[in-house]
Amino acid sequence: MVTNIRGQFNYNLKIRYMANKASGRILMELPIKRGTTKNGKDWEKREYVMETNERYQTKMKFSLYSWDGPVDNPPKVGDKIEISFSVEAKENKGAWYNEVKAYGIDTQE
Repeated sequence: MVTNIRGQFNYNLKIRYMANKASGRILMELPIKRGTTKNGKDWEKREYVMETNERYQTKMKFSLYSWDGPVDNPPKVGDKIEISFSVEAKENKGAWYNEVKAYGIDTQE
């Protein structure tokens, strides 16, 4: 959202990011990926497929990262969750790919 525009070339922009959330049930956990950063820290990436709680239940794959060792309290298959996420795009050999990165997970009952 642009709130103020001053002068011909001096723009004062205020950007508001929309919170992306989805809730549903975890259907599957994909293979875990692990590695070490250039600084010698261990990292872990977990990927899941969830079925959303929307009227027409859709499936969504999302990633969960930990940059300081294993993911603490990872969700399990069958858990009902709500995730907060961002979507990032990457280019590889002229093709673009989206990745849904979860930065918050709440377990629901």
